[in-house]
Amino acid sequence: MKKITFAMALGLALAFTGCDLDTVPTDKMASTELQSTVDGEMAAMNGIYRAFYVEDNWSVSYSTENFGLCAHHLMNDLMGEDFVQNEPGSYWFTYDYYYWVRTEINNTSDRPYNLWNFYYQMINNANNVLASIDTAEGDDDLRLNIKAQALTVRAFSYSRLISYYQRTYVGHEQDPGVPLYLEPTTAETEGKGRGTVQQVYDQINQDLDEAIDLFQKANVSQDHISHADLYVAYGIQSRVALVQHNWQKAADAAAAALSKPGLSLMSAKDLLSGFNSCANSEWMWGSEIIESQGTDWASFFCLMDADAEGYASYARMCCSSWLYAMMDDDDVRKSWFVAPMSAEEEADLGSQVSYCQLKYRVKSSASWAADYLYMRGAEMYLNRAEALCRLKRYAEARQVLKDLCASRYADGNYDLRLAKVTDSDEQTLQSTESKTVNTLMDEILLQRRIELWGEGFRILDIDRLKIPMIRDYTDPVSNHTYYAQFSLDADSWYPIMMLPMSEFDANPAMDPVADQNP
Repeated sequence: MKKITFAMALGLALAFTGCDLDTVPTDKMASTELQSTVDGEMAAMNGIYRAFYVEDNWSVSYSTENFGLCAHHLMNDLMGEDFVQNEPGSYWFTYDYYYWVRTEINNTSDRPYNLWNFYYQMINNANNVLASIDTAEGDDDLRLNIKAQALTVRAFSYSRLISYYQRTYVGHEQDPGVPLYLEPTTAETEGKGRGTVQQVYDQINQDLDEAIDLFQKANVSQDHISHADLYVAYGIQSRVALVQHNWQKAADAAAAALSKPGLSLMSAKDLLSGFNSCANSEWMWGSEIIESQGTDWASFFCLMDADAEGYASYARMCCSSWLYAMMDDDDVRKSWFVAPMSAEEEADLGSQVSYCQLKYRVKSSASWAADYLYMRGAEMYLNRAEALCRLKRYAEARQVLKDLCASRYADGNYDLRLAKVTDSDEQTLQSTESKTVNTLMDEILLQRRIELWGEGFRILDIDRLKIPMIRDYTDPVSNHTYYAQFSLDADSWYPIMMLPMSEFDANPAMDPVADQNP
C-alpha cells in the first residue's frame, strides 16, 4: 500500500476561503501543532475535505481523470448502461466506458492504482486524526464531533474500496476483502492481507455506529456542507445497509438522514438550474468550490457541460436512448437531456447532440468551477422506498415514492403512473432488455436510475442488485458507441478492479497470484 505521513497529507490542502472554515493554510502548520488542539484537528479534517476534489495527487499522471470523488462518480456511471459518451474526444474516461481499464495493474495512472491510492490516503488521514483527537486540547463537543467526522470518512472510504475491489456483499461474505488499517501508517508499517468481505463490512458498521453516537453526544451542527455530520453518517449507513440487504436498517437510516433540519426536496426550478451549487435545501454533503480553487480542465463540469468549451464540447456526455424513452413527457427531469433530433437539427445546436445531458451546467462560462455533490435527500427517499418494498410494506413504499416524484411531474400526474404497478418486491425490469414496468420494485429502481443519473450510483447498483448490464439493445436502437455495445452477466467480475501491482510490490502479506482478483 502506498503510505502517506500526516505532514504529507496536510500538504495536499489549503484551507477553504469564502466560507466559515479555518483561514490558516494547513501546510504552514507543524503536524505536532495540528495534533495538539481541536482547532488544529479541524484544520486537518478540512485538509481531507479539500482533498476530495483536488487532482494530480492520486496518480503519476492523467490528472484529468483523477479529480477526486466526482471523477469516481463519472466512472461509476460510464461503466453502467444509462450513461453514454457520445465520442471519445481526448479519450478521458473512455477507457472506463469501454472497460479497458480494470486490468491496467502496472500503470500508476489508471483506475486500479488511483482508486486504491485515493481511498487509502483518505483512510490514513482519518486514522491520523483518530490517533490524536482524544488528547487534543480544546472544546469537548468539538472534539467528539471531529472524531465522528473522521470515523465517517473512514467508513465511507472503506465502503468505496470494498465496492471497487470485490463483488457485492451478499453471497461473497467470506471472499477476500481489502486490507484493514485502523492506525496511521508509514513506510515502516507492516502490511496486512485482504481479510474477508465480512470483516470489512463489520468495521464499516462499527465506525458508523460510533460516529452516529458521537455526533449525537457532541450536539454540534454542521459547520459547512463539506463536513460530514450526523445526517451524512445516517445516509452512508443507509447505503451500506442496502448492500447488505439489511432492509430495516436501510429504511430507518434513510428516514433519520431525512430528518435533517431544513432539508427539503429541490423544486422543479432547482432541478433545472444546473446541479452546480451547494446553496439549496436538498444537498446534504458536497464541496463548495470557489473559482480560485477550481481544478480547471481536470474537473467534473469540464467533462460534462458541452456548452462550456471544455472536453465535453467534443466528447458529449449523454443519456441512453432507452432511459430517455422510459421517462414520461410530463416528467420535469426529461428536460435534463436534449430530445432526439435529426442530424440537420443537431448541426444548428452546436455542441449539443441528441440525448446530450443538460443536468450539469457550469455556474459561469468564464470558469469550470462549480460545486460538487456527494449526497442529497432524493437518494434517501429512494433508499427508504426500496427498503420498505423489500420488507413488503408496500403502502409505505408507495407513499415515500409519491412524496419524491410528485414534485418531478409538472402537472402532478405521478399518482396515475404509480397506480398502474402491482404491489410486489419482485424486480421484473432487470435491465434494458425490457421496457415494461410491472411491479412497485420496478418503478422504484427505474425512478432511482432517472433521479440519480450522473451522481455515481449505477455500476454500484448493478453490482449490489446482481443484474446484467446491457448496452446492445434494439428497442429503441442503442445510442451507445460501437466499442461500448456489449453486455455483462449478473454478478460479473468485469466491473471489479484488479489490485495494483504497487500493492504487491510494497506489501509482503499480499501474494500477486493468490490475492489478485480474476
